[in-house]
Amino acid sequence: MSPAHRHHHGNVFVGRVMVAVACLFVLGANGLVFKQAAGPPHPLPVLKVITVISLIWMFTGAWIMCARKSWGRYLVLTILYAGSLGFFLAGIATVATEDGDLVGRVQPIFIATAVYVYVSLVLTHSRHVRRLTSRTWE
Repeated sequence: MSPAHRHHHGNVFVGRVMVAVACLFVLGANGLVFKQAAGPPHPLPVLKVITVISLIWMFTGAWIMCARKSWGRYLVLTILYAGSLGFFLAGIATVATEDGDLVGRVQPIFIATAVYVYVSLVLTHSRHVRRLTSRTWE
């Protein structure tokens, strides 16, 4: 395969870098939510556990993607899309109520929603990530 074909179908190294950067963005978003969930006046242990579990599965899926297993991409995208939907619904439920536990602490939830949506769209449409998880063009 010529270098022009590799460029057209993506680069494995660039795909790995994109997955690593995506993990850093998700780590930052989960860190914001975790910090807000652990803070006063009402700590939310359930939200802390959810952020830790989603982070563990995200990094597991990223590791599997970098090992070039195609099902790792589906795992990561499922976690990202489910997380973005969950954070969005939590933010909307918080804005709609006046006496919830997250009232006044909704900004990290919407930041996490935006990060999850952005990262999921990038990983969905990137030809480099697609090449990373597909051996068709080897």
